[in-house]
Amino acid sequence: MRSEAPFVRARLGFALGLAALLAGAEPASAQQPARPAAAVQENTGPNSVIVRRASGTYRYETISDRRLRGEERFQLLVHPDGSRTMLMWHDLAARNAQFTVVLRNDARFRPIEAFVSYWNGGRFKGSGHFLVEGTRLTAQASGPSGVTPQATVVPEWFSIGSHPVAGDGFHTAGFDPKGGAEQSITLYSLEAGTDPMKPVLGTLLPLKVERIGEETVEVPAGRFAATHWRVAGVNDLWVVGPDRLVVKSVIPARDLQYLLVEADGSLR
Repeated sequence: MRSEAPFVRARLGFALGLAALLAGAEPASAQQPARPAAAVQENTGPNSVIVRRASGTYRYETISDRRLRGEERFQLLVHPDGSRTMLMWHDLAARNAQFTVVLRNDARFRPIEAFVSYWNGGRFKGSGHFLVEGTRLTAQASGPSGVTPQATVVPEWFSIGSHPVAGDGFHTAGFDPKGGAEQSITLYSLEAGTDPMKPVLGTLLPLKVERIGEETVEVPAGRFAATHWRVAGVNDLWVVGPDRLVVKSVIPARDLQYLLVEADGSLR
């Protein structure tokens, strides 16, 4: 009687090879040497996802005696679809406060997404992430008070009040040129006070916006043809260019002003 060992070994080898094929692997005898990855062709010209940019620094001071209270820096990036990414760092040294904000708006300046991180009164206030999908705004705040979610229905056009000055010009984008000199827009205003137990979430509020007119304004960063706006009846803004960048912000009742002292890129 012939031994069945060779036959059994052959069937076992066939079974193992079939299992490997069914599993998506090649039998050892059919494996080929790995091909080296193709070299990535890097872009050597301008960044195609940034069509325009601007940056600047504001001096924050009292009007009466020019006492320095802090400063703010911003970086604006405009993308091919017209959307904008605004990064803002607000240093309010007089109050031991520091705000970091990243704000993304579409081509109409309607918010898409935002992230904020606030320190105030010498301690961490909290952070928040905000996402807009159609008329639904979802948010999550984190901080000393814990993690707090929020869902809010927002109108067709609204603006986020994140508190740094560089983004305040965006509030004026909802102004209808045919609707009169004084109008009301919807503002989603973020909680940024010194109480760490109040989460960094927003409240929808009406905001009065008044168009004063076209003016020439001079600040340390230069001389600008600007649109003069008055917000909430107390805050005068001088805004320039298609990106609605603030070059000067004054609140006379509080003896405060922000002046653009350095600028780079496309402001006008």
